[in-house]
Amino acid sequence: MYIVSAILLIGIIVLAVTDKKEEIKEEKIEEEKINFESDSTINLLRTKTGQIEAVDLNYYLLCVVASEMPFKYEYEALKAQVVVARTYLFNKMSKNGEENADACDSYTHCQAFNDLENLKEIWKKKGFTDNEIIDGENKIKKAIVESSGEVITYNNELIDAVFHASSPIKTENASAIWSGKDIPYLKSVDNIEDETYERRNTTNEISYATFKNTLIDKGYVFDLSKEDFANIKINEYTESGRVKNVSVGSNLIKAEDLRTMFSINSTNFTITNYEDKIAFNVLGFGHGVGLSQVGANEYARQGKSYKEIIHHYYTDVDIVNIDN
Repeated sequence: MYIVSAILLIGIIVLAVTDKKEEIKEEKIEEEKINFESDSTINLLRTKTGQIEAVDLNYYLLCVVASEMPFKYEYEALKAQVVVARTYLFNKMSKNGEENADACDSYTHCQAFNDLENLKEIWKKKGFTDNEIIDGENKIKKAIVESSGEVITYNNELIDAVFHASSPIKTENASAIWSGKDIPYLKSVDNIEDETYERRNTTNEISYATFKNTLIDKGYVFDLSKEDFANIKINEYTESGRVKNVSVGSNLIKAEDLRTMFSINSTNFTITNYEDKIAFNVLGFGHGVGLSQVGANEYARQGKSYKEIIHHYYTDVDIVNIDN
């Protein structure tokens, strides 16, 4: 009798667990159907086709944030990125957008934008499960809804909410990157980041021929001897400790120009000279101005709110609701 009762009890427990799993599964499906559409659309230029498409504002923000920041990052970091993305967009729109549209889908001109279905395929190829993808999508949707209408301003004007991947130690002053233009809210600040970030330390090795031919093609030099190549050195540093310019023969070349020309991850580098090649030993990823995504994630881990993260990276700004 006791054996039968035990068997029946186990059966009830199994059924209960199964039912609970089904409930969780149903909740996941319902979460996937969360309606977070906004009352506004933007005109998005599709760079591959040249077509302009009306896109829901919140869907645009979802796809931008999911394209720009890993959905596995902390919620408060994602929420900060949402407010940054919204501000970046509205600031762009206030300056007449992009080629008869409000924005385009290219990170080279605006913000990175991949449609949600494409993103899901990318995530699946990276090994994420369906439930992880649903959770990540809903985490960003929640951040969009909870920060609805919030933007960043300085002196009652939308800021140029630039951001980048990683700046170990310090971010950079805007004046050091963009033609000496001082932007009061884009100042260098101390930064803490996860030291295990995979792109924290990288090395770019460039051959003599490639370096020489590229500089000639871009009009930086008329010629470059092997002797001058072997004696390339850092000439000056910025206030944040990044490289400002580099001596190449009798020429001074901005480090930021070298970064873009040779796909160097950051201007925070040292140089190792060889006879037939040069190596840039790099710390960090990106131009270094504004919000650091790896840093934002670290501060979120430490318990900082999205507003605290924003105020850390953008000096003396306000977070306001544009709807008001």
